[in-house]
Amino acid sequence: MQAVILAAGKGTRMRSTHPKVLHSIFGRAILDFVLRSLSEIPVGMARVVIGSGAEEVRSFLVKNKRSWRTRAKPVLQRVQRGTGHATLVALRSGAQSSGDVLVWPGDMPLLRRETIHRLAKEHRAAGAVVSVLSSLQVDPAGYGRILRAGGAFYAIREDVECSNLERRIQEVNTGVYLFKTRELVKALSKIRPDNKKGELYLTDVIEVFYREGKRVQACPFASAEEGLGINSQADLAVATQKVNNREIANHLSRGVTFVSPDQTFVAPGVKIGQGTTIFPWTYIEGNVRIGKNCQIGPFTKIRSGTVIGNRVNLGSFVEVNRSKIDDHVQARHLSYIGDASIGAKTNIGAGTITANFDGKRKHRTKIGKNVLVGSDTVFIAPVTVGDYVRTGAGAVVKSKTRIRDHAVLVGIPARPIKQNRKRSRKRKA
Repeated sequence: MQAVILAAGKGTRMRSTHPKVLHSIFGRAILDFVLRSLSEIPVGMARVVIGSGAEEVRSFLVKNKRSWRTRAKPVLQRVQRGTGHATLVALRSGAQSSGDVLVWPGDMPLLRRETIHRLAKEHRAAGAVVSVLSSLQVDPAGYGRILRAGGAFYAIREDVECSNLERRIQEVNTGVYLFKTRELVKALSKIRPDNKKGELYLTDVIEVFYREGKRVQACPFASAEEGLGINSQADLAVATQKVNNREIANHLSRGVTFVSPDQTFVAPGVKIGQGTTIFPWTYIEGNVRIGKNCQIGPFTKIRSGTVIGNRVNLGSFVEVNRSKIDDHVQARHLSYIGDASIGAKTNIGAGTITANFDGKRKHRTKIGKNVLVGSDTVFIAPVTVGDYVRTGAGAVVKSKTRIRDHAVLVGIPARPIKQNRKRSRKRKA
């Protein structure tokens, strides 16, 4: 199966100079969600029709091509003349003429791969020339309506073309289709821009097939959530909330506690161990791993590339970025841990900062196990701290410092004190 992704639209209702399909949900472009889903189906080749903001979309596809098993080839639609024209441009760019082609709007990130598998199975079992994925919407405004006569599907009417009676229909077109490729190419040559927009509607091929007596079907397999297309900032906010709800529901089913799911944000791709509790106003980006029996939050931000061990406590106003934190680490208050590794059973005092950026490059901080970091300590990376080290409150550890095991550092800049020798002299006396 091959695919065509329709991503050429201007997205004028987004009120943005940014291409609609590159707006992000938890740091991932809408188009990325679609391409990841195609990789999971899997689809070997996807032709991505680009138009508005073409160079920006093309650059995104080139930059992220290793993120998907599906090969994404950009195809330029120089003039936007509708979905039918966009599909024809894609097919003329070298798509195979045999087999099936899946057409998917680039602004639909919530569709599940299981739904596409179900559509494909029904399509092949029925021997249909086209299977349209439909859904039931409480408020169908803006969607094309599925038209049936005696239960038999025969046409799709675009919203702007609907009669008052047709606007009451709640079964709508999601914009996802599975076609027999050869039949689609023939039908596209027969449609005309005889509509209010003066465009070639892909939906018009349904009536072409129906008049020719070919098998067409509309399959209401998509939930209202899956059928959501993003056309405005309000739609984007709803989609983000839906993605978040899905992720939290998944973690709940695996034994993670969320004190207040509505006030917690978890990106796709996060792994959280059983028994961990997430407190409100925690934001966890993608590509994060959290171990078992941890306590995270409230007001904690964990950024991409972070790995957290078991029984770790990250508390109020703590941010962790691209860091590795071992088991039993405590960082309960007001700290920034960036590009760092923290050894087991280390305690990070309130106000601790790993100053990882020198204005040009990021540097790493390595802190050993059983370290007691005093409040308001600043580590100016790169810094290496041994095991069982102690720092005094307000200590500033200079860049390129290497601290030996069991050392005690105080001051600005931080220097070791000979505490152990003083104690030994007192004992002799």
